[in-house]
Amino acid sequence: MEDLILQAKTRESVGGLTAKRLRRQGLTPGIVYGHNESINVIVNYHEFDMLTHVMHSEHAVIKLKIDKKNFDVLVKEVQRDCVTHNIIHIDFLVINLDEVVKIEVQLETQGIPEGVKNHGGVLELLRRDVTVECKAGQIPESIKIDVTALNIHDVVHIKELPEIDGVTYIGDPETTLITIAPPTVHEEAATEEETEAAEPEVIGEKKTEEE
Repeated sequence: MEDLILQAKTRESVGGLTAKRLRRQGLTPGIVYGHNESINVIVNYHEFDMLTHVMHSEHAVIKLKIDKKNFDVLVKEVQRDCVTHNIIHIDFLVINLDEVVKIEVQLETQGIPEGVKNHGGVLELLRRDVTVECKAGQIPESIKIDVTALNIHDVVHIKELPEIDGVTYIGDPETTLITIAPPTVHEEAATEEETEAAEPEVIGEKKTEEE
């Protein structure tokens, strides 16, 4: 995959009023920290937003260019406005591509399960990501799982995920990630005879014979 590149500039002044002014100009404040670095920066809001749409994972490595310096970073935190949901601040973590990190990677299913295709089952993704440990430069785009052979009640645990060189799965190996649930059984509508209330028996008065 091509490198993800983002331009940034050093931010000289900080504070709430300054941040609001920058946002009105289409700029988003942020901070770059880690490996003895702590730099207040600004990035173009539109450029960062576009980058998030092509990132294979929210934890993908970004080549961040700050003035004349280049850093390999991870997006550690994105703060959003609680009303507009617009990005208002970004935390970038400086990394070394050879250092080992623990990070969440998205799960990606491939194929149509047998139990869904031929038996009306439902694929349930109980977890959308899994924690892995690997070098920062080897973070997989996603964990691909072939679900074609899965039938009703079949499950996939962490221990059954595909092996990837240099990647270790973190967590209880017995944790269930995917299952094929049986089809929902709907009770057949009761017949008209069953639902129709029984009509009360009408008992007529007996006529007495008077002769």
